[in-house]
Amino acid sequence: MHIPESQIQFLRESALFSALDDLDLPIVAEAMVPVELPAGETLFSAYEERDGLFLVESGKLQGEDGRSDKPVFYQRGDLIGLGSPAYPQGWNETVVAGTKSHLWFISSDNLAALSEQSPAFAETLTVLTSSHELIRTIPKPWLEADEKVSLITRKHPIFLFGAVLRPLVFFIVVIAALSFLKSGSHMVTIIGMGAGFFISALWLAWNINNWANDFYLITSKRMVWVERISGYYESRQEAPLGTLISVGLMTSQMGALLGFSDVIVRTYIGDIRFERVAHAKTIGKLIESYWARSKHVDLELDAREIRKALRQKFGKEPEEVSAKELEMEYGIENELPHHEISFFEWLFSDFLKVRYESGGTITYRKHWFVLLKKVFLPLVGIVASGGFVLAVLTRHITWLDYAMALTLGFFIMIASLAVLIYRYVDWRNDMFQLTPNQVIDLDRKPFGRESRRAAPLENILSIEYERKGIFPMLFNYGTVYITIGNSQLTFNNVYQPSVVQQDIFARMGTHAQEKEERHTVQERERIAQWFKVFQEEYQAEMGAQDATVSLNPPPA
Repeated sequence: MHIPESQIQFLRESALFSALDDLDLPIVAEAMVPVELPAGETLFSAYEERDGLFLVESGKLQGEDGRSDKPVFYQRGDLIGLGSPAYPQGWNETVVAGTKSHLWFISSDNLAALSEQSPAFAETLTVLTSSHELIRTIPKPWLEADEKVSLITRKHPIFLFGAVLRPLVFFIVVIAALSFLKSGSHMVTIIGMGAGFFISALWLAWNINNWANDFYLITSKRMVWVERISGYYESRQEAPLGTLISVGLMTSQMGALLGFSDVIVRTYIGDIRFERVAHAKTIGKLIESYWARSKHVDLELDAREIRKALRQKFGKEPEEVSAKELEMEYGIENELPHHEISFFEWLFSDFLKVRYESGGTITYRKHWFVLLKKVFLPLVGIVASGGFVLAVLTRHITWLDYAMALTLGFFIMIASLAVLIYRYVDWRNDMFQLTPNQVIDLDRKPFGRESRRAAPLENILSIEYERKGIFPMLFNYGTVYITIGNSQLTFNNVYQPSVVQQDIFARMGTHAQEKEERHTVQERERIAQWFKVFQEEYQAEMGAQDATVSLNPPPA
């Protein structure tokens, strides 16, 4: 049976078969069954039994999951139908073709046969299945609307065992100590055991939650390391997928013994480490596969746009596409909701706001907690001086000269008010701005110096944030680090640093997309211009040949 090279190349790009050699791919291709779906046809319905997986080669499909309000969109390279033994009939999902789609189906029997022949393939299937379950269970509110998670993994379970072991050992030590002391009071023993159990249980829950909140993921746009220590620390380090240079592994002696390694993802600016993960070699190959897939060009869509440009160049009407078709094609909303603001919202739009948007520019200020620390002493001075003046006016203070006491009280009040205003203006003028094409760090001192640092969005290599300490975790503020070349911009003490990071990443994506679209439009214009000149020259040449024939008719 002859296998087309295009199918082999498609399998070579697929994450599922990333661990297989090229010699194995024709065997896989023979085991796959083609599936053609016209637009609007259902691939399968919720809880419908299906004995295998679907792999999308072309087209767009939409999955509706009963446990989520947001649809899932599938396109080239995506797997449909992954599940675990806990879900023998698959997930509660209905998948419908949004456009004409071509898929490949591989049965569970063939998957089992491949797993027996290739342990590396079996490991890849295990990693993708467990990742698929984590994708659906871990909340990720900071993702963009058109961004899809391809892979999630956590640290090796041995580190969960270590986190669980420590509080258990502590509780055993408490019990042993109470037994060794042999206190005469049973009440003291009971209270000690209760306190030990409470502390151990709290510590145990805290450790399990911290292990679960430390994970790594690859999306269609970026690589991310999320780390959270409950009540104390939160960090998200990430880099655009396009900045990836190479993927490597580092294994310690303990890691080789227990089965974990570090996956080191090298980017233009530095490394993102997937620390102490199981199946590290397989995860490294999957990262490389997703990286290669991110550079794939949708030739079908590109051909449609070139056809549209040619029709316009030759004076024909371009084909119109409805908003509904665009939504099904790309899986995004085409109109942003319009928000009507009230008079009072407009009046106080800039007063004490830590984030506001105007004219396409998002402005961030430091958290109110920072402002409160700045104005606390002036506020105390105003309150104290006001109480002092009131006490003088009501004759509760008579041991000072009346006029001198009022003068002193009003002087302290005015001075405190002046300091309060100065520090508020200083807080207000220390801002960070995100425009459609750059980030700006602006610091202006009242009646003093002004410092302004700016960097284009396309020069940003990585974005990360951290919330460190009890107060930053309690009041949800922290620092966003933006790496540009060999320098770094820092947005200090901003409210909701994760949202700030998300805003920057979204603007980077929009800016890069607009830049790419402008380049693509220019290229299409050049191609169309070439065809137009070719047609004009061809018509001129044919006209000249016709004229020559008419002037020199052949002899009768």
